[in-house]
Amino acid sequence: MDLNSNLDSGIKTGLLRTRTPLKELTNRVQNLQAKLQENSLDGALIIENMDLFYLCGSMQQGFLFVPAEGEPLYMVRRNFMRGKEESGWQNILPLKSFKQLPLYLKEYNKQPLQKIGLEFDVLPVKLYLRLQKLFPGVEFQDVSTILLEIRMVKSPYEVSFYRQAAKNSATVFRRIPELLQIGKPEITLSSEIEALNRQLGHQGMLRMRAFNAEMNTGHVYSGQSGCIGTFLDSCTGGRGTTAACPQGAGWKPLAPHEPVCVDFSTTYEGYILDETRVFSIGHLPPELQKAANVAREIQETLASQALPGALCGDLYQLAQKIAARYGLEDYFMGYGDNRVKFVGHGVGLCLDEFPVFGQASPHILQPGMVFALEPKFSFPQQGVVGLENVWVVTKTGLEKLTLIPDEPVVVPY
Repeated sequence: MDLNSNLDSGIKTGLLRTRTPLKELTNRVQNLQAKLQENSLDGALIIENMDLFYLCGSMQQGFLFVPAEGEPLYMVRRNFMRGKEESGWQNILPLKSFKQLPLYLKEYNKQPLQKIGLEFDVLPVKLYLRLQKLFPGVEFQDVSTILLEIRMVKSPYEVSFYRQAAKNSATVFRRIPELLQIGKPEITLSSEIEALNRQLGHQGMLRMRAFNAEMNTGHVYSGQSGCIGTFLDSCTGGRGTTAACPQGAGWKPLAPHEPVCVDFSTTYEGYILDETRVFSIGHLPPELQKAANVAREIQETLASQALPGALCGDLYQLAQKIAARYGLEDYFMGYGDNRVKFVGHGVGLCLDEFPVFGQASPHILQPGMVFALEPKFSFPQQGVVGLENVWVVTKTGLEKLTLIPDEPVVVPY
């Protein structure tokens, strides 16, 4: 199936949905309410885009009040009509002024509010101070970790979106070898891959939760440019086209016998499938091929050990031991100052979700978690090799959601 017929099929068969089912929203809100009650909170006031979307099926600007009991109230500043169209909740009101906020909640909640949860990790100080003035005497508490832990475990409904993203990704990755040409700038290759993704419905951006973290649709880097560090908490970076956006593809031309690393994320209905594959025009040098093989061994070993109940920090330590066994510890997950202390991370509506497979990670695997494992090696004079796949934890172990082959792809010239 080609790109256009795939897109037409999606439209005709209703794959491009418009509203999160009310049952799904209800389950998510009830999970949050159980935590609110556990922490003696009267409710939570949600503003972050993806938390809004997760809990009410819409990310139109405004506030979602989730009481400790009962149905939530969505107060929309902009765009009210789209909020009503997109969300499955019944209680949706226009918010024309911040002054309406305490009035709405007083009327809606009936009982006086004493403790309200807020997303401290993303809430601007200016807005926090404004809320303090609007709600005198109310104690605000952080519920950001609670929200992230709830979102960490995906429902079968959510996992279905990764499966569709994986199909779209396989369609695109099959086309990449024909795009590789000696002398072609990285940015040209990157834009061609992005165009293929966009034709399949990619949303055109990736969201990140961490402050000041930004990501476009993905990164393409060849040879040494993959080892150029940047502000992202990543073992790779890329030169980029400008210091105003110092990441991803730059103007470097593709050359033979060097790794062309394609670190692209496919999205479907907001959910992110994060994948990395290595291509080359002509065979890779033996030392890079060896490292690519070790990356696969790390992935397979971790996948066999990642059972429900496994500690993510232990799996990270296991990955380090395997890299050291082959004398590659200095190149594992970056080199020098560019090294990062994780080998995997949760993916969902954001690229940087729980669980984290890192040195000090407290996360314990449980069914429903979806994450990317990305064992990679960086060689400063040669480039980056490795791979990245997305997995879901089941009751008996891991299921690989990514569909594309793991092996580096060699294109003859």
